[in-house]
Parts: sequence; structure tokens; C-alpha cells
Amino acid sequence: MRVLAGWLAFLVAVASSVAAQSRVDAGVSAGVVRITGQRSEQVVSGVLEYEPSSWLSLYVNPAVLHVSDSTNRGTVSSSGLGDLPLVAAVSRTFLTPWSPTFGAALVAVLPTGNAACGLGNGQTAAGMDLGVGLSPGRAHLSADASRSISGVSAQSSLNAPKATTLHFEGGYDVSPRWTWMASVGVDVGTADSTQVLSRVIGVGVRHTLPAPLVVLMRRSGVVGLGTAFAGNSPVTPTTPLRRIRTTFSTGITGKIGCR
Repeated sequence: MRVLAGWLAFLVAVASSVAAQSRVDAGVSAGVVRITGQRSEQVVSGVLEYEPSSWLSLYVNPAVLHVSDSTNRGTVSSSGLGDLPLVAAVSRTFLTPWSPTFGAALVAVLPTGNAACGLGNGQTAAGMDLGVGLSPGRAHLSADASRSISGVSAQSSLNAPKATTLHFEGGYDVSPRWTWMASVGVDVGTADSTQVLSRVIGVGVRHTLPAPLVVLMRRSGVVGLGTAFAGNSPVTPTTPLRRIRTTFSTGITGKIGCR
């Protein structure tokens, strides 16, 4: 009995320690993008982050979409839930000059959208990311590569599914609460017959409020508010450029309008 009581006390202590170290953050983003001269997408997406330890983060990114397609016969539109991205990211920051951070992530996209209405892809997709970040002084630099490993594009509906996406991001802390940011994303490799290789450029600013909230704004047409937009890992879906892509990750595919 004493041995059992000792084990129970040990398990309770471990559980309490894990609970004390874990944290939950959340955020919401709204954005609009024009895919072509006729096709556009409006999105309100959320992010829920659970961090059970300093090196592991789990994310859920639900989204509500409104997509429209204008033709000479009028405008056709669809509204509803998009597909659901799930992300498990690991990262490690070393306490050395420039604080190098190495990260990796697995992405799964569940087909929760109605593909018959042009919302989502209608199939499960998976992808992986590898990246590195540096913080020399007030600057923050990162580079990473993303690639789908099964199904359609697991990165974003803006990316060609057979391509590798490269992200380059930079930021500078002009003050303790203000950070200027710039980012570039390019697809390299093979273009799909329905999706060309994409290029994304974003600039913006992040302002940390006195309360534990972060406002994230970019000229790409995305505005975010929440506590889940900070962090150093280059492979999490809350970094500036990835917020552009994950906001529009589950939208227009094929013909719009239920059929």
C-alpha cells in the first residue's frame, strides 16, 4: 500500500507540474484576398494553441469562409466552414549568441468544408515543415521549407500541391511593444495543372497591448488579434507569413456554388 500510495503521489506531482507549465492561447484573424479578377475569398479564422511544454505546441485553425466568383452571368457565392488544419510543432531555442531556434512541424488538414460548394478540398492532406530562426539584437530572422506529403496542398489553397514552399521572414523591435515585419514566400518545384507556383510578399506591424494580447496587421489584407501570435518558432502557424497562408488555407477549390 505504501508503494502504491508513493506512486500515486508521484503521478499527482508530475501531473501538477505539467499543468503548471502548460498554457493555452487563442487568436482570431479576418482577411480578404482576390484570387483572380473574378474570384475572391473572405475569411474569419481562429487559432487555438495548447503548449504542454516549452518545446511542443499543438494548434487548431477553424475558419468560416465566404467565396464568390463573378462572371458575365452574375456572381455566384458560397459560405460556410472551411477545412480544418491541425498542427503539431516542436522547437528548441539555444541560449547562445543570436538565440538560434530550430523547429519542425507536422500538418494535417481534415476535410470539414463542403467541397461541393467550393469550400475546402474534400480530402485529407498532410504536410511537414522544417525551419531555423535567429535573433541578433532587436532583429528576428527565420527561414523554413514546407511540403505536402499526401493529398492536396496541406499548406494553403494558395500553394501548388506538388511544390515546396520557402518562407523568409524578418522583424525588428523598434520599441518593447512595436515590431515591424516583412516576409516573402515562394513555391519552387512542380506546378499543378490547376495551381501555378505562388509568390507572397507581406509587410506589417505587430503591437503588444498592455494586456496579454497582440494585434497583428499586414498589407496582405489580414488583421489579427489575440495572444497566440507571439513566439520564436519559424514553423508555427502564428508567424506573420504563415498567418497569411493559414488564414486562406482552406478556401476556394474548383467551381463555386453548391452542385
